[in-house]
This record gives sequence, C-alpha cells and structure tokens, in this order.
Amino acid sequence: MADILANQVVRSFLYTSLFCFGIAILSWIASGMESFARNFAISLCIGWSINGAFQLAYDKFCEYVNPYIAPIPIVAVGLSVGLFLGGALVLGQPWYFLTSDNATLVFSLFFGVIGFLLFNTYGRLWQAKADLAAAEVEQERQERLVAETELRLLQAQIEPHFLFNTLSTIAGTIRPEPEVAEKMLLDLTTFLRASLDRTRTIETTLKQELDIAKAYLDIQSTRMGERLRYDLHCEPGLSEVSVPPLLVQPLIENAVKHGIDPKESGGSIKVEARTQDGVLEIDVFDDGVGISAHSPASGTGTGLDNVRRRIATLYDDATLTISESDTGGVLAQLRIPLREDAA
Repeated sequence: MADILANQVVRSFLYTSLFCFGIAILSWIASGMESFARNFAISLCIGWSINGAFQLAYDKFCEYVNPYIAPIPIVAVGLSVGLFLGGALVLGQPWYFLTSDNATLVFSLFFGVIGFLLFNTYGRLWQAKADLAAAEVEQERQERLVAETELRLLQAQIEPHFLFNTLSTIAGTIRPEPEVAEKMLLDLTTFLRASLDRTRTIETTLKQELDIAKAYLDIQSTRMGERLRYDLHCEPGLSEVSVPPLLVQPLIENAVKHGIDPKESGGSIKVEARTQDGVLEIDVFDDGVGISAHSPASGTGTGLDNVRRRIATLYDDATLTISESDTGGVLAQLRIPLREDAA
C-alpha cells in the first residue's frame, strides 16, 4: 500500500510539472517571449507548492470541512507559498508577487484553480481504480477461501462412506475370521494415519496420494482375497510432485466397486503415473465388468463427479475421462498440468 501511495505522489508531481511547463509557455508568450526559464521556475514554484499543500493537508481538512470547500484554503496557502518562493528564488524579493505584481497573482490564482480541478478529478479517478484493484484482490482471496472450503467438504463427503463400509466389514468378520478382521483393522489404521495430514491441507504429494491408494487397495484385497489384484507404478522423479489430495482414491474406489466387485472371478487394477509435455497423467485401469454392465462406471457417480468439480476449481485445463477399454474393463484417465518448477 505504501508503494502505491508513493507512486501516486510521484505521478502527481510529474503531471504538475508538465502542467507548469504549459503555463510557463503561455506566460512567456504573454510577456513578449522574455526569459522562459524565469517563467518556468516561477510556475514550478507555484504548482509544486499547491500540489504539496494538497498532499499534506487535503485529507486532514476533509475531516473537518466539506470536501468541496477544503480545496479553497489549500489553494490559497499553496499559491501564497509558491509566489513567496518564486519571488525569493527567482527575483530575490520574496514578497514581490504578493505586493507588487497583481497580474501574476491573478494569473496564478486562475490557473491554480484550473490545475486543482484537473488534478483533483484525475486523483479521484486514480483512487477509484486503486480501490477497484484492491477489491479485486480481496475478491480473489475470498474465492480461494471458498474453493478451499469446498474441497474440504468434498473430502468429508467421500471418506466417511468408505470408513463406515470398512468398519461394517470388519465387524462381520471378527467372529468367523478373526485373522482377516485383524489385518483389515491394521490396514485401516494405516490408511487413516496416512490420510490424516492430507485432510488438513489442499495439497499433497503424488507419493502420499499413491500411498493412501495402496492402503485402500490393501483393505479391499483383504476383503476380496484373490479376487482383487493390483499394481501401482509411478514414473521416477514424480514422487514429490504436488497434487490436490483425494484424486486417485475415488478413481480406484470406482474401479473396485463398479468394475471388480460385480465380476464373479474378480480382476486386477493397474495405476500408472507419468508425465508428458508438462502434464501429469494418471491412468487407473480395471479389467472388470466394463461400462455397459454397470452404468455408474460411466463416470456419473458421486466420487467421479467430485473429482471433476475439484480439478475444475483448481485448474483451467485439467480433464478426467472415463472410457471402456478395448480389452474389456474401464480406463479412467486424469490429466492435470504440472507446475513450472515440477515440469
């Protein structure tokens, strides 16, 4: 803010100097073209004094008097100081223009008022632009806060569903298969520990995202046994790439729920992360029943819809496409732009 005010002051004195230059030309011509430098120096003394008076006193005056009345004493004071300085510096007679040269006094008063009207109007316009820019910055900040809140709500919407299902499965296997229940409970603990920090931020690393995906798949593979197989592959050097949390797991959950689970013989899920042309590509492939066999896998489920909404909030050109693979099953393809420092 201080830099903005400093720039405003410098700009006002620059424009005042240009205005004084024009006045000096007029007074030079009116005086028979005698000593332009003298006229310019006097004009600068008056213009800078009036401008300085406004910079120092206008806001204070407006606290006590009407803003339309405040300029009158300020112009009077600035003009008097300018005429005094002009007489002292140029002629060596400080009171000359105030007592002996009425023509210069009237001339200066006239153009002092004109200058005030011009620069006051300009100043109000400049201030309005500055206020508008500040309002836009504040609006962007508020929009970011809204986006962060929405992302957290989306996280909260997805994770309890998975948690309750897992706890229900554990409860159902405690008596008949205590070893399985124990393993699922340990896997769930790992999953919750890994996801705790992630739910408190709007950004994580690709490695953390894949670790949580693996914890989720461990839980599901314990539940489904040999009916679920999986493979996670990440291109070297991508582990610490920053990504929004909770992007990969909903894709995997969709593949398990709508692709592998309905298939009697089960199947496999393959997750692959790589980069191409500055874009992070994450593919989640399952060889389950396919889109045609189960409509939610077509990409209209809650989890996939949340992923689309989140990447639309965070990126201009990120995409999520769901398609049926030529070899059967479904391929979910997530594409998000990498940051310049990560590319």
